[in-house]
Amino acid sequence: KSGFSLVMNHPACVNEITLSLNNKNARTKALVLELLAAVCLVRGGHDIILAAFDNFKEVCGEKNRFEKLMDYFRNEDTNIDFMVACMQFINIVVHSVENMNFRVFLQYEFTHLGLDHYLE
Repeated sequence: KSGFSLVMNHPACVNEITLSLNNKNARTKALVLELLAAVCLVRGGHDIILAAFDNFKEVCGEKNRFEKLMDYFRNEDTNIDFMVACMQFINIVVHSVENMNFRVFLQYEFTHLGLDHYLE
């Protein structure tokens, strides 16, 4: 509990955890996504996660937020644990928002990155 509190209150901690998605190990990426999903479910955590992915976008030179995440999702299709963690993370990010307009916006972000097409 105290460790989680320290993570939530540290200004750059979640950013650094999010940047760990660049790790080549699929298990590491899955664990990172599980941790980020947990942060997302805590009060104020959703904003922290979106800010961390905005930071990831800048640091990694993405055109769109979640772009590399979707690339990893498409290319790690042999690792079921990663794929499950990725889908759980996406579901939590999109559906833990009460504002319906914002939820639709987040859904569109993933649709724009090809999630719907890939899932078909």
